[in-house]
Amino acid sequence: MPVHTKKIYGDVTPQSVEDILLAELPSNAWLIDETIKYAKQLNDHISILEDLQNVKELIQELTIIRKRELSNNTGERRLLKRALFTNAIIGYGRCFNYTKKGGRNSIDIKIIKKDFPGQNGIKVNDLIRFHKYIIGLRNSFVAHADKSIYETDRAHIEFQYDGSTLNSIFSHYSIKVYSFDEVQLKNFSILTDLLVVKVEEKKSALVDKLKSEIGDSKLIDIGFKIAKKV
Repeated sequence: MPVHTKKIYGDVTPQSVEDILLAELPSNAWLIDETIKYAKQLNDHISILEDLQNVKELIQELTIIRKRELSNNTGERRLLKRALFTNAIIGYGRCFNYTKKGGRNSIDIKIIKKDFPGQNGIKVNDLIRFHKYIIGLRNSFVAHADKSIYETDRAHIEFQYDGSTLNSIFSHYSIKVYSFDEVQLKNFSILTDLLVVKVEEKKSALVDKLKSEIGDSKLIDIGFKIAKKV
């Protein structure tokens, strides 16, 4: 079955995304009810794929900045790097985060073990270790304020003595890690690319299962009714 994708991005408004979806839906389209078996699972994997594609773009931007910094021997804008860094980690972590309250299903990092394509001497266990590193960054540093090795904020006192008077000034240092080195960026890119392939495979399998669940006769019946109204 041919696949057509449309992406709509906009500003945050009080308008429901469901209303936006219904307004953009083609007149010849049938919005699949999520109560049908495999429908929600398919929608969840589409959403996860969108997150992973976004992470890929964020990593690419960070890589461009890193190369530019190395060639120019100068630092780029701090806020831009921090935004790209934190969003890449949060977006990646979302794919593995599961809620029991009707939210999106998650994927398991174990999916990369199946038919793992050995490349450039990279081993699957190395990627899994890097995955745990990213999730650790997300859980203890980026999305939470746990004590971590990635940041420290410490007050200190600076003393000045002019020979007769001792003066003191309270100040502080804030040190935070908001960047990846070249090897980490490469690992992150390889890991995300591989996950995109695996989720695409799962999505395609779910499309086939959903089509089979609905049945050809029902699809034909629905299709003719909608087509005649257009």
